[in-house]
Amino acid sequence: MKKVKNNIFLDHFPFILFLAGFFLLVAFLIISRNTPFFDWDESIYAQVGREMIRNKSFFVPVWQGQAWLDKPPIPSLFYGVMELLPFAPEITTRIATLLLSCIVLFFQYILGLRVTKSKYISLLSVILTAFLPVFFQRSQALNVDVFLLLGWLGYVLWYENVWASVIFLLIATLSKSLLGFFPPIMFFGFHIFEFVTKQINKKQLISRLKYLGIQMGISCIWFVGMLIVYKYNFIQYHFIDSHFKRVTASIEQHFGQRTFYVTVLVDQLRLLLIPASLSLGYFMYLFFKKKSDRYLIFLTIFFVPWFVFLNLTKTKIEWYIYPVLSQFTLLAVYPLILLRKKTVVLVATSIIVGTYYFIAITPINSLLTQPFSTLEDHQRIAIPAKKNGCRGLFVLVGDSTRTSYATLKSMNLVITTTTWWGNHPSMAYYADMRTVYSYSIPNFIDKLNNLKRSECLVFEKNDRNHIPNVSLVRDTFADNKTYVLMQKE
Repeated sequence: MKKVKNNIFLDHFPFILFLAGFFLLVAFLIISRNTPFFDWDESIYAQVGREMIRNKSFFVPVWQGQAWLDKPPIPSLFYGVMELLPFAPEITTRIATLLLSCIVLFFQYILGLRVTKSKYISLLSVILTAFLPVFFQRSQALNVDVFLLLGWLGYVLWYENVWASVIFLLIATLSKSLLGFFPPIMFFGFHIFEFVTKQINKKQLISRLKYLGIQMGISCIWFVGMLIVYKYNFIQYHFIDSHFKRVTASIEQHFGQRTFYVTVLVDQLRLLLIPASLSLGYFMYLFFKKKSDRYLIFLTIFFVPWFVFLNLTKTKIEWYIYPVLSQFTLLAVYPLILLRKKTVVLVATSIIVGTYYFIAITPINSLLTQPFSTLEDHQRIAIPAKKNGCRGLFVLVGDSTRTSYATLKSMNLVITTTTWWGNHPSMAYYADMRTVYSYSIPNFIDKLNNLKRSECLVFEKNDRNHIPNVSLVRDTFADNKTYVLMQKE
């Protein structure tokens, strides 16, 4: 038994070495920089996770004491647990994300082995994926997409194992909601195709559809529970706002041309998109050709329909392309399968491709030197607000944000929770207190007039002329270049 384990370790030593090196490299960047959570997503998930743990709300995300019905609970709860560790939360949560990213790369390696039967080609696809700018950035930042891809890949790899597939499907659905059901929908279509092309009979089709039904039924339990407890509010926040509007409209300034995601993919892969496109065409031809291994081909191009769907949605956000990157890098290196039996030539070619990649496509220096966040004035004002004993924070968002919000609202491009975040949600995290954002000066002045003792106001210095002088309010930390912090005595 020990010999078998040793052989597996030695056979895949290059991959193990790379994965360990990637983890240490990114961990070093996270620890050495130790930068604040950036806006938007990082600070939101960090704060929601913290509130979930404090309120023991393990199934419902919580923001500023309110149930955040837009999202499922797993990512925020996970980050909330990581924040309990006795280290800086900016480090523990990001290292945890890095670990999840390494698991994703491990799953991609397994999928690559199934498709190419070559550990070198599979390793090359992993290396290319790991250092794509979007994947590299997501590996060191709090996000939901890594949970989604981990669930998707795990489901695909262990689809035939009922318990494993259900667990991975739960990870996907309880992190990204309805989008998590993409894999079973794909398998549903595949089984229908098998039946239509007479690869399986009616009895086998019914058996496989029942299998999918059980998986999806278990994964729907959380949704049913939320509907029972929150009723129409859950429908409005979760399905209408967070799903329907994101698909049908460019909400919250997430605009972009119809070819937005194609442009992002080209920018990520560049010349590697040429062999990826050729491989895709080849596999699509094989899929409809009789006597081909359709199941393996199905796994090889499994996530391409997701990329097609992305291009149909109206909301454009660059990192939404994250789940399909590993699919396209695998397709990009697949032509090297022609060299599979010539190990020396294959390894040499892989090194040449990798070298070219880090020189012309994704310069490694730019990845290693680009910081993703820095300490800014909105955090510099939130931290002393906490230290100064503020018992609540009322923030007037900047003039540009007020203007854009009014425009978006007139165009029906906002959702119910748009005003929850302000233009800097990280203020709520670093102030660590109830934080309310005002999107109009009259509303903010009303807050000022009804301010209770020790409650605080924050606004930009540019808006000082709009704020009336109030004798019971004192200006604190006036040295901040951008913001004024005022506290009622």
